[in-house]
Amino acid sequence: MFSEIFYKEGWNAYIDGELVPHYRVNYVLRGMKIPAGNHKIEFKFEPKVIQQGKTVSLISYALLLLISVGWFFYDKKKVAS
Repeated sequence: MFSEIFYKEGWNAYIDGELVPHYRVNYVLRGMKIPAGNHKIEFKFEPKVIQQGKTVSLISYALLLLISVGWFFYDKKKVAS
């Protein structure tokens, strides 16, 4: 059991770099099953919405770049005619 509040969405638990499930314990806190021995335990905030936002931003930037380049060549061709 950890003395931290349980938040399901966006948080991932890792033991020695391997993703493992974590659970709500005692109504509020979070806990997880840990094998015997010394281990490195990490909780990382990795919400899906951030990854989706990165993808949308990258696609938008690529489209903006393509439109700008296309407009440049269209305008250049129009002036040459």
